[in-house]
Amino acid sequence: MSFQEFLDKSKMRYEMRGTAALSPIIKDFTLSAFARVTERVPSLADGAHVFDREWDVLVILDACRHDMYERRVQKCQSIWSVAGSSAEWMRKTFNEASPEVLKNTAYVTSNPFSERSDALEGIELGLLDEVWRDGWDEELGTVPARPVTDHGIAAARRNEFDRVIVHYMQPHYPFIGDLDEGETPIGMMDQETFGEVGDELGLWDRVLLGELPTETVLDAYDANLDYVMDDVELLLENVDGKVVVSADHGNALGEWGQWGHRPSIPHPGMRRVPWDVRECTDEETYQPEIGPTDQSEDDVNDVVSDRLQKLGYMDE
Repeated sequence: MSFQEFLDKSKMRYEMRGTAALSPIIKDFTLSAFARVTERVPSLADGAHVFDREWDVLVILDACRHDMYERRVQKCQSIWSVAGSSAEWMRKTFNEASPEVLKNTAYVTSNPFSERSDALEGIELGLLDEVWRDGWDEELGTVPARPVTDHGIAAARRNEFDRVIVHYMQPHYPFIGDLDEGETPIGMMDQETFGEVGDELGLWDRVLLGELPTETVLDAYDANLDYVMDDVELLLENVDGKVVVSADHGNALGEWGQWGHRPSIPHPGMRRVPWDVRECTDEETYQPEIGPTDQSEDDVNDVVSDRLQKLGYMDE
């Protein structure tokens, strides 16, 4: 977050919540200063580069803590992620890999940060399949899991790539895992105004200010992981090889007075992520459904920033 972005965000918080926003503003300033220091200290900034490890298919959950995964899924190893945010994870992961490795890698992603020029600029992958271009659900305000599963299985079955990365959007909010029909997901914002400074506070800001019940948000966060894992298990039944389930980053859940995630912070909640190794065989229990694309590049450029804002990512 730049200093100007910090000022804009602080002004928005104060105008909307008055003196109640002062404590979060001070905490944000302190953490921003800390981030500037840790960016320059390699021992604090470094993490485990996934391309240095052995796997055939890497499943990336977005914003999944290691302890959360162990509590909801199963016990597993952990790694210290290279990043505290998705854009930072993409930059560090793909820029550290050799061109030869990248040419033999497929990246199937539901995260719109793949469109950001500084995230994958100059990166030449064997396949870049941006599922968010056609898989975005306007009513949910995110990409549901099934289109990602479809594209991930299809990429793996092509047998053209040494490695396949499948990047789901969950358990990152909006929380769509336990919705009644017609219910608006927690973390959902109006498409016309979402993410614009002065219009809406983000989900984690509202938790920090006590405007959303902590228990309600944490339960919805858990349900979002349960939801996406149903699709991950389906994917695991329909791919071959060594598969690892991991995450790009986690989330702070009140530790150090912080909620959510941000780049360059060596916060265990943000950086400690699962590394769950599975040996899989394609049992062919599912045939993916992939429709033709109907969006032009101009169409995508018109909506990508809005979608990132809706997901609470524009500060990255």
